[in-house]
Amino acid sequence: MDKRIEQLKEINITIAKAISKSNKFWFEHILPSQSSTPLFEEAELQLNAILIDYPQDANFWRMLCNVKTYTMDYPEAIVALEKAIALENKQKDKTQLLELLEHKDVQKPKPKAKKTQSEVAKRALPFFKYHPEPTLTGAFKTDTIVTCDCCKKPTDVYYSGPFYAVEDIDALCPWCIAHGKASNKFDGSFQDDVSVDDVNDSEKLKELVERTPGYSGWQQEYWLAHCNDYCAFKGYVGWQEIEPILQEFADIETDLANAGGIKLADLQNYLRDNGSCQGYLFQCTCCNKYRLYYDFD
Repeated sequence: MDKRIEQLKEINITIAKAISKSNKFWFEHILPSQSSTPLFEEAELQLNAILIDYPQDANFWRMLCNVKTYTMDYPEAIVALEKAIALENKQKDKTQLLELLEHKDVQKPKPKAKKTQSEVAKRALPFFKYHPEPTLTGAFKTDTIVTCDCCKKPTDVYYSGPFYAVEDIDALCPWCIAHGKASNKFDGSFQDDVSVDDVNDSEKLKELVERTPGYSGWQQEYWLAHCNDYCAFKGYVGWQEIEPILQEFADIETDLANAGGIKLADLQNYLRDNGSCQGYLFQCTCCNKYRLYYDFD
């Protein structure tokens, strides 16, 4: 197999992981999350090295453009895409270039100072495949120091969202969730195992319901899947948040029909973040396509 194809696949995996962790939308004028930045930097280093050997490969220039777009380096993204167009005169690239040119004067914000690790926890937070940014979505709170009901240790990062158990649980630390200790101790789950899409892998279901922090819906929370795996929960959204990425959904019209029947043409009249019709955004951990669920208060 062509060495370039292997390199292309490898870098695509890195970029997909970075995008999954970035917690931002295409052309959203915020920097990607701190957890995704090293992955974008790794992908950029790999691409720059490969382009020295294969400067005539338009695919690598496109990938570099995508990395630079997510990191808000729009002038550099434009240069990379122009090189791809010079090599392969594709209409799709030209359309993307026009979009990029609209953002060329947007100033890249300065990165926020990296937060120090918790003086209480003194550990980096565990990574949750199906809920990669739980502090940003609000699943984990950081407003005070509490005692974890599972390990009985103090923590300044804690979960107080949906947890289905016989006992009343006030707070759980991220580590007791990630290691499955909380679910095992209280015989509980973070997601109703019947309110999920079908995935042909019992271990994936176990990871979702027993070791993944949930999200809070107006009604019964529902977890979407794609590519035979559960999607990552990205956050709470309204029409304003999803309109720029409508072309990146797997099949939004089917999602709308399954959730309650709102037509796509009418969605802008209903869907509001923190409104009576609340949207919940998911992203496939394999192909990065988005899916949408919604409910009413």
